[in-house]
Amino acid sequence: MPSSLKTTLDSPVRGSFVAETSMDSKQGKPRVWSMSVFVTVVTIALSGATYGLENSLMSPLAAMPDFVKKHQGINHETRNYTFTASHQSMIFSIPLIGTIFGALVSPYLQNRLGRKWSLCAAYMFSIPSTQLQLWAPNLAAFILGRVMNGLAYGCALSIGPLYLADVVPTSIRGGAVASSNLLTILANLMAAICCWATDKHYSDSRKYMVPLGVQAGLPFLLLLPTPFLPESPVWCVQKGRIGEARMALKRVRPVTDIEIEEELQEIVRTEQERRNMAKDTKFTDIFSRKHLLRTMVAGSFFALNQVSGIILSTTYATVFLTQLGLGDPFVLTVYAYLCQVAGATLAIVALEKVGRRALALPGFVVLTVIDMAAGGLAFYTGSPNAAKAISALAMVFNFFWTLCFYSISLLMPSELPTQRLRNYTMSYAIGCGQATAVVTTLALPQITASDAGNLAAKAYLIFGGCMFVITILAFFLLPETKGRTFFEIDQLYANRIPAWRWSKYEFCRATAVEEIHAVPVAHLEHHTHAVEMTSVDKKNSCQINVSESALIKRQN
Repeated sequence: MPSSLKTTLDSPVRGSFVAETSMDSKQGKPRVWSMSVFVTVVTIALSGATYGLENSLMSPLAAMPDFVKKHQGINHETRNYTFTASHQSMIFSIPLIGTIFGALVSPYLQNRLGRKWSLCAAYMFSIPSTQLQLWAPNLAAFILGRVMNGLAYGCALSIGPLYLADVVPTSIRGGAVASSNLLTILANLMAAICCWATDKHYSDSRKYMVPLGVQAGLPFLLLLPTPFLPESPVWCVQKGRIGEARMALKRVRPVTDIEIEEELQEIVRTEQERRNMAKDTKFTDIFSRKHLLRTMVAGSFFALNQVSGIILSTTYATVFLTQLGLGDPFVLTVYAYLCQVAGATLAIVALEKVGRRALALPGFVVLTVIDMAAGGLAFYTGSPNAAKAISALAMVFNFFWTLCFYSISLLMPSELPTQRLRNYTMSYAIGCGQATAVVTTLALPQITASDAGNLAAKAYLIFGGCMFVITILAFFLLPETKGRTFFEIDQLYANRIPAWRWSKYEFCRATAVEEIHAVPVAHLEHHTHAVEMTSVDKKNSCQINVSESALIKRQN
C-alpha cells in the first residue's frame, strides 16, 4: 500500500466534521455548481461526441448516390445507387467490432494512465482513423477507418460516464452522466444537419466529403481542453496520490476545506476496503456469484436499448424513411434528432427529480405500445395517413427512448457496480452493447431491405416483443439509485434488498456525529454504531418495520 495512503488511513481527519455545510444562499441547498464544475462536466461529457457524430453520419451518407457510386457502384437488384443489404450490414455492423475491443482495452488504460490521459489517448487514436475515412480510396479502406475509430470511441464511451461519476457530487451524478447523452445526441443532430445542408448545396463529392471533414476535425477539438481537466480523485487515491486527489476535489467542489477532507476520507476508506477484499482484481470477477446480479443489471441496459426499436429511427432512419416514401428523408432525420435532444435535455432534470426507476418503467411501457402500434400500421403503408402516422410515432419514440431508456443505459454501469469492479463492468456494458448492435445491424437489413426480407416497418413488432420482456425484467431488477452513495448501493446489495423495495430504505447514523468521527478512519468499518439501515414508509414518513432494520458493515 502506498505510504501516503497508509498515513491518511491511520489518522483521523483534523478538525471537526460538525462544521456548517456550504450552502446556496438563495436555495438553502448545498452548493454543487461552479464555473469549474460546469466546464469539467461539459468537457468530459463531450467524450461521446465522436460516437454520436460518426454513427449519425452513416445513415445519410449511405443514402447519398454519389457516396454509393464511389464505394459500390449501381445496385443490380434495384437498378439505382443504393447499397445492397450485404454492404449495408458491412458498413453499419463491422465497425462496431472495434468498439468492443476499445471497451475491453479501456480498463487497462485507465488503471495505468488514469481517466484523463486515457481519454486523451482515445482522441489521439481517433485522428488517423477519421482521416482514413475522409480519404479512403475504396469501401474496404473506409470500413477499416470506421473499425479503428470504433476502437477509439469504444474506449472513450467506457471512460466518460465513470469519469463524470467520480468528479461530481452524488446529488447531481445522474444529471451529469445524462449530460453526456445530450451532447452525444447534439453531435447526432449536427451530423444530420451537415449532411442535409451538403446534399442541398453541392452536386459533387463534396456532399459526403464535407461531413467526413467535420468528423475528422472533431478529435482535435476534443483533445485541446482535456489535458487541463482534474484527474479522477478516486483514481488518485487508488494510486496513493492523496495530495493530487485533494486538489482535484477542490477544483470540482465549491465547498469548505473540511467538507473536502470528509469526502476524501470516504474515498480513502472505500479504497482500503477494496484492497482488503481483493489484492488482485480480474475482469472475470464481475461474473462471480457475489457480483453476477449487479453485473447483469448494470451492464444490460446499454445492450437492451439496441433491441428497443430505436435502430429503425436512427441508424437506418434515412434509408428506412426513404422506403416509406415520406418527403425529404434528411429533414425527417433532423426532426428525429430534435426529438432526442428534447428527451435528453429533460432527462438531465428528471433523473434527479423523478428518479431512475420511476422514470424508466413508465417509459418502457410507452415504448412497447409505440412499437406495437407502428408495427401494426405497417400493414397499411399503402395509405398515406398510415405512413405519416408511423413517421409521427417514430418521432415520439425518439423522445421517450432518449428520456427513459438511453438516459439510464450508461448511468447504471457507472452507479451500480462495487468500486473495485466499476471499470470492468463499464467495459462489459459497452462491449455487450456493441456486440448486440453488431447483431441487430447485421440482421436488420436482412429483415427490412427490399432486396431481402422486405418487412420494413413491420419489424417494429419484433422490437415491441423485446420491449415487453425488458419492461417485466426491469420491474423486478432495476433499483432506484437516486441520491444513493456508492457505499449505500453496496450495502443494499449486500443485504439482498429486492430492487423494487430500495426506495423504502434509508441510511441513518445510529449515534452522534461526534462519536462516529472520534473513531479512527481505518477502523470505522468495525464501529458497530456507525451506520443503520431502516425500512421507511415514504408516504407516512415513519418507520414501518423495525425488525428489518439492520446494522451495516462496509463490505464489497
